[in-house]
Amino acid sequence: MLQCKHAQEFSFGPRALKDALISTNPALQELYAKAFSRAEKLFLSEAYNPQRTLFCTLLIRTAFDWLLSHPDAPEDFETFYHAMLRRKQNFYRKHIYLQPIDLTEGPAGLSLLDSLQSCVESFFLGLRVKCLPSIPISSIHCCYRHSRDSDRVQLHADGILNFLKNNKPMDALCVLGLTLLDLYPCETWSFTFSKFLPGQEVGVCSFARFSGDFPQAGCSSLNPVTQKERLCEVSKESRDRTLPFSAQEMVQCCKVTCHEICHLMGLGTCRWLQCIMQGALSLDEALLRPLEPCPICLRKLQHVVGFKLVERYR
Repeated sequence: MLQCKHAQEFSFGPRALKDALISTNPALQELYAKAFSRAEKLFLSEAYNPQRTLFCTLLIRTAFDWLLSHPDAPEDFETFYHAMLRRKQNFYRKHIYLQPIDLTEGPAGLSLLDSLQSCVESFFLGLRVKCLPSIPISSIHCCYRHSRDSDRVQLHADGILNFLKNNKPMDALCVLGLTLLDLYPCETWSFTFSKFLPGQEVGVCSFARFSGDFPQAGCSSLNPVTQKERLCEVSKESRDRTLPFSAQEMVQCCKVTCHEICHLMGLGTCRWLQCIMQGALSLDEALLRPLEPCPICLRKLQHVVGFKLVERYR
């Protein structure tokens, strides 16, 4: 990968960051004043403090970083607020559902699910998190291919997303599929950590590449069997695997899970400060992404969920 000689800052000025957080719209400024205490406003003001110590400026490390590959306009709070008004999501539904896919057997799977549920409950304080019984991938109509950079089978994310959309519980705010199997979003991409269906509140994320067990080279051809037979074989391989997730790797699983659920709640990717809502095109970028949102994305999340910042951080 082409490295920059030195990491370069990607930053906005204090005025732009303040307007992104508080808005220039008087109605949204009033909403900000009512939503947060004096101490909470002091905390959030770190977003536009030139001598900030709590939140960091974005850095560009390689010529292939997500920031350079996706030069989109950043989403400020006002843009998010009006998008949510058009969306008309049913936030009276208070359940986040986690749908494991071939992720039940073995101590690694169980400890991973417990950790993820606990993390999501804290991250989205005030919402209830339910973990559904695991389902085999062989029961989902899902295309697959052999990975270009490993000897593992990859699943097409769209088949999983369609299954989740058609089986979403009535009281679900959103449903996120969780799998140890590698995913790809389309033929031109080598892999993806996650994908969601806009407007449907369903998504799926893979933890395959966060495990030291994930192979990095050596492809073999697919056996000449039917898709159903092959998916049954992949399903059994997944259930029999015991991935040794370290504490650091568990944090990465928590990151991608919370990142994707934020998308399901309407938050876009972030280009303001270092933030869990940054995009990632490589494992290196995903590892460097922080677990917490920047102040601008935190305000968006608070607007949706309604928690008190002090209680959430406690």
